[in-house]
Amino acid sequence: MAVTSSARSLWSRLEPLLPLVSKPIQYVGGELNATPKNWDAATVRWALMYPDAYEVGLPNQGVAILYEVLNEQDWALAERTYAVFPDMERVMREHHIPQFTVDGHRPIGDFDLLGISFSTELGYTNMLTALDLAGIPL
Repeated sequence: MAVTSSARSLWSRLEPLLPLVSKPIQYVGGELNATPKNWDAATVRWALMYPDAYEVGLPNQGVAILYEVLNEQDWALAERTYAVFPDMERVMREHHIPQFTVDGHRPIGDFDLLGISFSTELGYTNMLTALDLAGIPL
């Protein structure tokens, strides 16, 4: 997976660990209508979080619309992140891999803004786990 920027991608550390988890495809990204953008060309970088599994969050229209609208702007970059399964959380903690985006595999702590979309209050604990994995203090 090519990274078109100087921002740090975790892909080289992440890819070898994918065989250790169930449903690794949810962490790969690059799906139809994904919008990879150059990190250095943007002045504001958004991480958009849907704090549930990829398969639940991907069809969320609110996140999809915001992702598209932001990435249509020359000055903005938006990438998506989702809650990880418990097996991936364990692997990430063991290997010191922070919460990352599926688009560029960048740590969410590297972004200027974090937008979070909740559909139910059940996502609150997943958000806390993601922030902890990212090393973002409350």
